[in-house]
Amino acid sequence: MSEKQILTLSVYGALLFALTGVVWGVAIESKMILFDGAYSFVSVGLSLLSLSGAAYIQKQDEKRFPFGKEVIEPIIIIVKAIVILLLCLSAIVSAVYDLANGGSNVQPGYALGYAVFSTVGCFVVVIFLSRQSGKKQSGFVEAEKKQWLMDTLLSGAVLVGFLIATVLTYTNYAGVVVYIDPAMVLLVSIYCLKMPLTMLRASLREVLEMSPAPAIQSRITNLVKQIESKYKFKESMIRTSKVGEKLYIEIDFILDTKSGAQTVAEHDTIREEIATKIDDLQYTKWLTISFTQNRKWA
Repeated sequence: MSEKQILTLSVYGALLFALTGVVWGVAIESKMILFDGAYSFVSVGLSLLSLSGAAYIQKQDEKRFPFGKEVIEPIIIIVKAIVILLLCLSAIVSAVYDLANGGSNVQPGYALGYAVFSTVGCFVVVIFLSRQSGKKQSGFVEAEKKQWLMDTLLSGAVLVGFLIATVLTYTNYAGVVVYIDPAMVLLVSIYCLKMPLTMLRASLREVLEMSPAPAIQSRITNLVKQIESKYKFKESMIRTSKVGEKLYIEIDFILDTKSGAQTVAEHDTIREEIATKIDDLQYTKWLTISFTQNRKWA
C-alpha cells in the first residue's frame, strides 16, 4: 500500500471518529468526549496536511530543489506537533476550570458506548498503521501512527473513567462522579503532552540536519573503518544526517602513498562496495564518497 493510500485512509478514519465524538460529546455534555472528538478533527486537518506534503515531495523539481524536498516532511510534523501540543494545553486549562467550578454533570452510562466504539476502532487503526510503518520508512506514516496512538489513549481513558463513574453512581461516593470527566481530561492531556514534544524534538533534529539514529551511525562508522583498514587509508571522515526519508552520507578517505587504492577505478570499486553494503537501509540515500591526500579537503 502506498504512502498516499495509507494517509487517505487515515483521513477518512479520523473524520469518522471526529464526527462521532463531537456529536456524542455535545449530546451528553461530556468535555472528555468533546476533547476526543476535537482531537480527531484536528487529526483530519493534520492528516490532510501530511497528504498534501507527501504529494508535493514526490513531484520532481530538481531545478528549484537540487537536494530534494524531504525537509518538508519534518517541517509538517513540527506543525502537527505544535497543534497537538496547543490542543493538550487548552484541554488542561479547561479541565482545571471545570474542576474548580464543581465539575460537570455527565451521564456515564451513555458515555460508555462511545468509549468502547472509539477505543476499539482507534486501536485497530494503530495496529494497521504499525504494520504499514514497519514496511515503509515514512515519517508521515509514523506521525499518523502516533496521532492515532494518542487518540487510542484518550478513548481508553474515557472508557476506564466512565466505567469507574458508573460504579460510583451506585455507591456512597456518587457525588464524586461530577469530577470524573474533567479529571480524565486533565490526566490524559498531561500524559499526552509527551507525544507532541517527542515528535517536535525528533523533527527539529532533522530540520537542523543533526545526526541520525545511533544504530545507523554505528553501522556506517563500522563499515567505513573496515574499508579504511582494508585499503590502509590514513584516515576517514564521516558526516551523516537524516532529513525525512533521505539519509545523507558523506565519507572522505584520506590517502597516502602506502594506501591500497590510488586510481579512480579503484575508488569507484570502493564506492560500489559501500553502496552495496548499506543498500538494505530503508531510506533514500544521498551517498558521497571522496578521496584525497590532503586532510584540508576532507
